[in-house]
Amino acid sequence: MHSKKVLLVTETPPKTPNGFGVTLQCMFKNTPHDVLYTDAAFSDHVEEGYTLAQVPYHKSKIYLLKFISGKIPEWRKRYSKKWLIKNVSDEHSMVYAFVYSTDCLNYASWVSQKKNIPLVVHLADHSDLFEKSPITSILRECSKLICITKDMKSKYESTLGRKDIKVLHNGAEDQCFNIPPPHLPPFSKNNSFALCFLGGLFSHLHGDCIEDIFESVSQIRKYRPELEFHIYGQLQPSNFLSDQLKRSGVTYHGIVMPLEKKYEIMQRAHCFVVPSSFNPNHHKDYRYSFPTKLPELLASGRPILSYGPRDTATNRFLETNRLGIRIHKRSVNKLVLELSSIIDHYEENLQKAANATSLIETSYSANVVRQKLTEILKIE
Repeated sequence: MHSKKVLLVTETPPKTPNGFGVTLQCMFKNTPHDVLYTDAAFSDHVEEGYTLAQVPYHKSKIYLLKFISGKIPEWRKRYSKKWLIKNVSDEHSMVYAFVYSTDCLNYASWVSQKKNIPLVVHLADHSDLFEKSPITSILRECSKLICITKDMKSKYESTLGRKDIKVLHNGAEDQCFNIPPPHLPPFSKNNSFALCFLGGLFSHLHGDCIEDIFESVSQIRKYRPELEFHIYGQLQPSNFLSDQLKRSGVTYHGIVMPLEKKYEIMQRAHCFVVPSSFNPNHHKDYRYSFPTKLPELLASGRPILSYGPRDTATNRFLETNRLGIRIHKRSVNKLVLELSSIIDHYEENLQKAANATSLIETSYSANVVRQKLTEILKIE
């Protein structure tokens, strides 16, 4: 790998409390890099030394002089070379664009051209706009192209005609494999069974799905009051599930910060739930995404209950590797039966989950992810 640093251009910088921040923290742990991030919404979570390049900037005419003088990086789809020279050094071997928007990708492509260094593109989420010109030209011509899932890779191989696309997503850190086992049954008021969701809950990704889990928990609690549902992470919009979160036995803990707190949370959990929307309009894009924490949850040795359509990247991954308990048809009754069975036969389910950790460690650990990134960054 080059001795110069990688210039990481992304909407979401490493260590922000969401899946993209977690993934970048994992991937770039051992790779010298500078960060240029394009969304000021994450400014409260950035490390010292990261540079904000707000793209797009406000379109108002009052910012024209600031643009001309190089005080802002962008104005009405034009980019400032003066700003780039003042704020970003020349000591970089390549631009690594970890993106989910065309605005960030266009800017990263321009930066790579102005600095005359290779562009590596990592598509962190699917968007229909990535399949349209002129974005397709950037994706065809970049030095390396990476997708977050195998399903996304197949899609873009077909769209772009590239046969060299790599797959890279978050991996499980060593701490995940060393989490102590949970409290064993019998479950009671003093030894509750903790069903856990860990990650962001978004109405367009988890609506028409997560509501069923709340309902199944309510039904089971009528005869098993020791079942509790704990939710950790962002809610988008902030009032999403506001009525559901008031149900008996449900506790919403908010955003997990610092990120290392997740290991304590995972230790307290007995079972993790991974929902994917059954709404066809939401599913068509989300099916290519990959829950950041899935390798971490699997590494913890707890049972995983995946609830969502069969052809999501999550469920393809679980099915291919014979992992987790999967429900692919929307049914509260089926959820009630499966959750009840997990509780009733918990030690057996725990053993099955523990047996899966060796596969995760071998193929989907953070160390493996970082090794893959090192190989990818070898630009000829």
